[in-house]
Amino acid sequence: MRALLLAALIVLPALPARAAFEDLGAGARAAGMGNAFVPVADDVYAIYYNPAGLGTLERPELGAAYSMLYPGLSDSSNLNTAFIGYVHPLREGRQGALGAAWDSFTLDTSLYREDAFYLSYGRLMWEAPPGGELYGGVNLKYLRSSFGSFAEAANAVRTNGVVGSGQTDPLLAGSRSRSAYDGDLGLLYKLGRHYSVGLAALHLNQPDVSYGSGPDRLPMLLKMGFNYRSLISNLVAEYDTQRGSAGGRDHTFIMAAERWFPRLFAGDVAARAGFGWGSRDYTEFDAGASYRSRRFEIDYALGVPIGTVSVPISSHKISLSFRFGRRTEAEESLEMVLEAMKQLKAGQAGPPAEADRVPSRGLTVEEFLAQSRALEARARYFEALQKFDEALQTAPADKALLERYGRLSFVARQIKALPSYKTDPMQASLHLGLLAYFSGDNLEAVAKVSQALSLEPGWKELDAFLTQLESVTGIKRATFPAGEKPDHQAAVKLAQANAAIEDAEYEKAAQLSLEVLRVEPKSAAAWEDLGSAYFALKQYDDSVKAWEKAYEFEPNAAVRTAIKATIRSIRRAREHAPAVKPVRQAPPPPERPRLSPQERQRLFDAGTDDYAARRFEAAKKAFETILQADPGDVEAQNALRRVKEELP
Repeated sequence: MRALLLAALIVLPALPARAAFEDLGAGARAAGMGNAFVPVADDVYAIYYNPAGLGTLERPELGAAYSMLYPGLSDSSNLNTAFIGYVHPLREGRQGALGAAWDSFTLDTSLYREDAFYLSYGRLMWEAPPGGELYGGVNLKYLRSSFGSFAEAANAVRTNGVVGSGQTDPLLAGSRSRSAYDGDLGLLYKLGRHYSVGLAALHLNQPDVSYGSGPDRLPMLLKMGFNYRSLISNLVAEYDTQRGSAGGRDHTFIMAAERWFPRLFAGDVAARAGFGWGSRDYTEFDAGASYRSRRFEIDYALGVPIGTVSVPISSHKISLSFRFGRRTEAEESLEMVLEAMKQLKAGQAGPPAEADRVPSRGLTVEEFLAQSRALEARARYFEALQKFDEALQTAPADKALLERYGRLSFVARQIKALPSYKTDPMQASLHLGLLAYFSGDNLEAVAKVSQALSLEPGWKELDAFLTQLESVTGIKRATFPAGEKPDHQAAVKLAQANAAIEDAEYEKAAQLSLEVLRVEPKSAAAWEDLGSAYFALKQYDDSVKAWEKAYEFEPNAAVRTAIKATIRSIRRAREHAPAVKPVRQAPPPPERPRLSPQERQRLFDAGTDDYAARRFEAAKKAFETILQADPGDVEAQNALRRVKEELP
């Protein structure tokens, strides 16, 4: 009987059934939905189903799966699949994600085997307002099939498609393995928070996997699907089609649903089901269940063919997934305070003492809120609102949280995103104003939005938004007479400093903040950014000084209270931290008199001449004199750094 099954697998490609590299699925979550996963593709198994989905991932993920296909066959055949995959987002997904995987199918371990090795990449390709995102992905695959050496293979025969004629089949007498290269393409379009459409073309180049003289090409498999998703569910419809082995096309239709049941303390559980039907009397029912914690997920799926077999058999699949975060134990205490600083800039409470920290009643809520704040900082307000929605659905919110949600909703319904806030002065000013509004600083919010409108007075939508902002805050817009407009480039640099802190580019954030302070020495926001950057660089004394300046110039009483808590936390961290040599010279008190432009230029030229003549001590003194008067002088900072590199 095993010889018959083996012949069906590898020797009979001309009959109306093909078995090489069948679409058997990967993992158990998608299998529990009838493998209708192309428009979902939101975990590591997107490598198999739709590589475009890799572009939506923000954390590294590892997945492993194993399945038993139809145990209980009358000949006791043992059919199994295995899958191992890993996805690594680049810069938290902002530059896409790379994936690698191994997928395997075996018959009785050694009788017949197929292996597929994947190298995958997916990323965001295009953003279309309002809220539309198009992701693309590609798989490069190496396929290999082989069969073992056994008595049944030596006696397996084929004459005009009939097994048992007594002659050795020449296919089995030749090479026992075959390899080929393959490729897949995928697209995933997400529209708003609820809808997504997926398209995947598998076996794009239709590789030849034949063992004989004639070609046996894998037909291209096209999959397309639609998904309606909410915070806790997916409703999927998918259609698959490929060329049939006997001519014409095979078609498969699948309807599936998934529902999660969040549990704040014990983790989440899920149930799912799928029903598929199609060509050649294909009908199957699938069901599955899952459990997941913050970083771990286990899935199980059961597949039951209907009407195509005479005995009750089913397939069983199980998979594990692990998601990895960025923090390490050694960085935990430092990141705690740094995250609190980000919350402070976003209008949250100041960082508590470590002894005052208590276990969270819902880590999922904290994750959603942290993601929302990060999206706000990147001027992606509508996406931030979506994450805030998810947080509110997960657990009840207090009054302060609801107030912030109302502010974010007011903005995001009218201004969904500012894609050029890092380079465009108008968008930078508007972004800073919106961040101030989120944090409750209405006066600064109206001033910055007014400044943005002064740069584009013809933008009617912004004028209307500012009118509404005047109404809800009770503050009239600012006017800028000719010759009195603020330095708009400072707003750009401040926005860039905010973004640099979110991207963990702390050296860059410190430099940009210092550049802002050169022209706006009383900017509380710039001092806050500088303090956050210095803290991340473990320059605790400099961080305290910067936050003290932020406290001095901050007009909002609630924020001033939070800043005081921040300063206390930094001092505690300083007391328990080992001595660290500063990597950047701390700014001297800004009260020191500045040099006149002529004096500054004279000193800089003298220092440059001394450096060229290798009089490094004299050059060092000249540049230090400039920095004592103006700590934000970037040219002098860079020159002094070069001089110090030359000193013994």
